[in-house]
Amino acid sequence: MAGAIASPAALPAPDAIGQLAADSTPAGCDALARHLLGALDARFAAERAAGAPIACVAGCTFCCHQRVGVFPHEAAALHRYLRTRLSPSEATAIEQRILGNAARIDALSADEHRRANIACAFLQDGRCSAYAVRPQACAAYHSTSRPHCEYAYEHPDDMGTPKNARPALLELKLFSAALLDNTRAGLGAVGLPAAKGELHQLLRDLIEGA
Repeated sequence: MAGAIASPAALPAPDAIGQLAADSTPAGCDALARHLLGALDARFAAERAAGAPIACVAGCTFCCHQRVGVFPHEAAALHRYLRTRLSPSEATAIEQRILGNAARIDALSADEHRRANIACAFLQDGRCSAYAVRPQACAAYHSTSRPHCEYAYEHPDDMGTPKNARPALLELKLFSAALLDNTRAGLGAVGLPAAKGELHQLLRDLIEGA
């Protein structure tokens, strides 16, 4: 049986998030992203240890072809990782994919993008090349059925229908939603934007502005 729903104390509080967010340098954005990811990863690990039937495993990449919204600090953390943690050849290849994806996404509506199955630019050899600073949206996304994820990937036109429904754990959905709310509150408390943008488009802005 999965563990009980996390108590509020298990969540990073908005004021703590705001204190970290106040440092808007690339290093500060990296620290904030890792702090919030740590909370999500700890919660997922606890659920797995309690026997939660989470189907997600390394190498399963169906969800890596979805539209992902990111906060500005998450885009900055990804950009910093790209420039400081990857080899020059890897970084160049990923940057080219980011720019190509962003250009393609520019011509699509949000719904068209969701149905397009565009591979994330950071997906490399079946794994996330920036896993350590992946966005909250990616870290929180999970399923209890690989066949359902495979069906959704292979039938994007069924999006929004019962056929495309993704079974997920209520405990993790509630925890992730609460963390998202606290993140927005913490960012807003220090006057930072709490709206999300599309991953590739925000990263393109950082790459071209560097």
